[in-house]
Amino acid sequence: MQLFPEKAGAIQRVAIVGGGLYFLAWAAARFLAQHKRRAAEAAQSAADVAEYQEYKRELDAIRAKHDPNRDLNDPTSISPEYQAALTALHDKHQDMLARKFGPR
Repeated sequence: MQLFPEKAGAIQRVAIVGGGLYFLAWAAARFLAQHKRRAAEAAQSAADVAEYQEYKRELDAIRAKHDPNRDLNDPTSISPEYQAALTALHDKHQDMLARKFGPR
């Protein structure tokens, strides 16, 4: 503006419009990133719900096979086959369980 005082008004308008356009571009990029993140989280949550239902069905099947009366409350009385089946099931669904209940 000191170099071209006769064009100071035009320079100010260009600076204001440029700043406004920059802000709009920044806000749009931020909104789109948040929208994409929320959509991914919603999709992951829906997938986790479906996987948890599958996990519960498999767990119920394992429990029905090895402990039909649900009376094995002491972990030392669990058979090695039952323990192996539970460990395999937990390992199979480990990522979903960690997201749902936190790390082990």
